[in-house]
Amino acid sequence: MSSVKNEIFKGVFWTALARYSGFLLSIIITAILARKITPEAFGTMAIATVIMAFLDIILEMGLSSAIIQFKDLSKKQINTIFVFSWVIGLIVAVIMFFLSKYIAVQYNDQSLSSICKLLCIIIIFNSLNIVPNGLMLKHKRFKAIAVRTLSIQIIAGTISIWGAFKGWGVYALILTPIVTSIGVFIINFVNYPQSIIINCDFSIAKKVIKYSGYQFLFSIINYWSRNIDKLIIGKYYSMTDLGYYDKSYRLMLMPIQLISSVISPVLHPVLSNFQNDVKGIAIKATKILVFISRISFPIGLILFFCAKEIITIVFGPDWSQAVPVFMIFALSLPVQLIASPGGIFYQSIGRTDLSFLGGLLNTIVTISGFIIAAIFFKHITAIAWAWTISQYVTFSYSYVIVYKYGFKTSCKELYKKASVQIINIIISAGICITLFNIYIPNNDFVAVFYKSIIILFNVICIGIILKQYSVTQIITILKEIKAWKKTIKQY
Repeated sequence: MSSVKNEIFKGVFWTALARYSGFLLSIIITAILARKITPEAFGTMAIATVIMAFLDIILEMGLSSAIIQFKDLSKKQINTIFVFSWVIGLIVAVIMFFLSKYIAVQYNDQSLSSICKLLCIIIIFNSLNIVPNGLMLKHKRFKAIAVRTLSIQIIAGTISIWGAFKGWGVYALILTPIVTSIGVFIINFVNYPQSIIINCDFSIAKKVIKYSGYQFLFSIINYWSRNIDKLIIGKYYSMTDLGYYDKSYRLMLMPIQLISSVISPVLHPVLSNFQNDVKGIAIKATKILVFISRISFPIGLILFFCAKEIITIVFGPDWSQAVPVFMIFALSLPVQLIASPGGIFYQSIGRTDLSFLGGLLNTIVTISGFIIAAIFFKHITAIAWAWTISQYVTFSYSYVIVYKYGFKTSCKELYKKASVQIINIIISAGICITLFNIYIPNNDFVAVFYKSIIILFNVICIGIILKQYSVTQIITILKEIKAWKKTIKQY
């Protein structure tokens, strides 16, 4: 196994271990909290989460990516970045504290004022975590990150559940990010302690700003495309509607996060070593994206057909109004997964300017869809449809930009193989509709298992007919799995 493959595998292995274990924990924690806390409280927390997501972008400013990308940063330069991020964190926290009452008035939710003030704690610690997080990834300490993530998730989840049983409502939900930010800081400080220096080295500023500036702008505009739907629902619908919508959205995101959050943190540190070999990165990108497409479409189909059972299992029968929204979101999952590594490819070749321009176009398309849905339709399913349709529209041109202007090559091979996968899924969906109309088990767990097996069987069989898979490929995959098992023993 080559050194690059070995690095990627090692990173993916430990990141996957943390993510998949965390996924199971998250499902368990969410299932408990959803039965003890009202959808309205989840709606309030959704607004707080949207606000925190924006503030995290302001705090991070692409600095973590710059630390990974630049291999020659001195200790003093790293400390300078640390001081800068810490000062920005203090300023943002003070502003948030004084804006908390105004935000609560805008959404007619007084509890939001207290929640926003508690966000100030998270802001401070998140700003202190930016540089150590970047160093952990730069040095490829994926095992340490995995252990850190999993241990803190267990502690934070346990505390939140305890708060929910104590009847704290939305305040039980805010405990998770507070405990997480503090826990990450403690572990980061032990591994990569930073110094607050007065004599800063500002020579690094121009270099970092040139690289991180476009990344920061991309994050800002991408934020609006990802979150304005929740702001619209919270303002013009109700917090209960937002609770149903947000939990459906987050449940749909879990498979995306399971895959993209395992692959993306590993890809950038590894591919950044080949930043001068654009053609080589293009070849690797195509292989990665084709692989993702072959697993993303079946996952989307499974979530669509199992929506009712999944919502009931995770959130309980009282969350049935979330089912239609979740089904619509499931249709967007495949293209979201395929699009997720796009930003990493831009970062790896140092073209964050193209990432910004592509993100700007995507945001315009997405926000336009939300505005149309909000004006002409009065139900949260319309907002969900706006999101799903916009994802397919943006996907149609996103990788054209990456390949043509970033890699300086064609993306025909990628779209050709993605088109075949779409045909596969359409045929499989038609067969499944017929079969599921004939018989579905009464037990929700059994129904999910039954439907998943039927869907995967159809996808594989049709894939063989369409020549997506072959016996040779299956044998090769089995051999690689055998090799991976030997490699796993090393870690």
